[in-house]
Amino acid sequence: MKRSPRTLRTAAASTCAIAALTLFGTAQAPGIATASSDPATTTARPATTALHGNPNWPTTRSGSHGIAVTALQHLLTAHGHAVSPDGAYGSRTAAAVRAFQARQHLKADGVAGAKTWKALVTTVRAGSHGSAVTAAQKLLTARGHAVSPDGAFGPRTTAAVKAFQTRSHLEADGVIGPKTWNALLTTSRSTQPTTPNTRPGTGTYTLKLTKNRKQPLNSRLALLRGGKVIDSYRAGSGMGSTDECLPDKGWLPNGTYKVKGHETNRGGWNYNPRVQIQGYAIQLEDKTCTPKPGGHKRVKRTQMFIHSEMLADGTQAFNNPFNRDDWWRWDNDGDYSSNGCIKLAPNDLKELFTHLNRASWPKNLTLHVS
Repeated sequence: MKRSPRTLRTAAASTCAIAALTLFGTAQAPGIATASSDPATTTARPATTALHGNPNWPTTRSGSHGIAVTALQHLLTAHGHAVSPDGAYGSRTAAAVRAFQARQHLKADGVAGAKTWKALVTTVRAGSHGSAVTAAQKLLTARGHAVSPDGAFGPRTTAAVKAFQTRSHLEADGVIGPKTWNALLTTSRSTQPTTPNTRPGTGTYTLKLTKNRKQPLNSRLALLRGGKVIDSYRAGSGMGSTDECLPDKGWLPNGTYKVKGHETNRGGWNYNPRVQIQGYAIQLEDKTCTPKPGGHKRVKRTQMFIHSEMLADGTQAFNNPFNRDDWWRWDNDGDYSSNGCIKLAPNDLKELFTHLNRASWPKNLTLHVS
């Protein structure tokens, strides 16, 4: 992520040291410093805490934007709480959510979490009509199965649902029940028609970061299977420096990294606004750099991720014109800079998760950096 205020960086220094001791169980070797790529993390995550990619209902709240909010608004309308489906979670949407929650005997906090979503979604099938169908049609279109959002569950909608269910490994019955609603709300374009190279199959999956020495923030991250590129994305690594041993500024050291885990709601497990890396994240193992002659001393690079800029639920933060920069909102190409991590645009990171979800997240997945 981008560099945090000095006060946050100071607080994080001791945190990273604690995290390193927790991971390895011993003190650091003499002459090796530690540097975190997430300097604003204020609570060390224990090594025994497993990252996960299990499906979860999204959490939307005031300031959220996107297709999940649009679906929420249509579902609220279906339940008698009409709001404009503009995809922006404003005061009227929050008020409608509170009214719905109160009627359902839920905590009326205006935040749409798992319990609220489960109460909102309703089973729709061929012959159904109304705002709930429109919500499903817009989600299907966002996931790569374009249908007209006319609120009528006809043959084309049924076919699109079956195609989505097939690619999401669900029973392809054409009926949108809780499991299909959940997949529609938490999957990012996972149901786009696949090319031959992206269909599940045999072969070893690997990630490869090819660093651009002239433009470090315009490097490339590729996903390969059996040595063949499935997809590749523009990626930034570091703040533009090619010094692997420059804490918080340099790009990733060359070498092979094990992928330690992944999650789609980092920060959501214990929401902390000072945790810079939120939402979709892939955690990498630690790596010690090899200093150049006369350069910096050896540095153990810790808390390294493949990540983006987003909120814990994967949505984008509200655009606050008074913030010079927002850690949780992707604004422009300048956002490819990070404190030593690998940074992708939000949609690219979600698409990478889509590919790896289809591959069931290979246990021996590695990243090669060169």
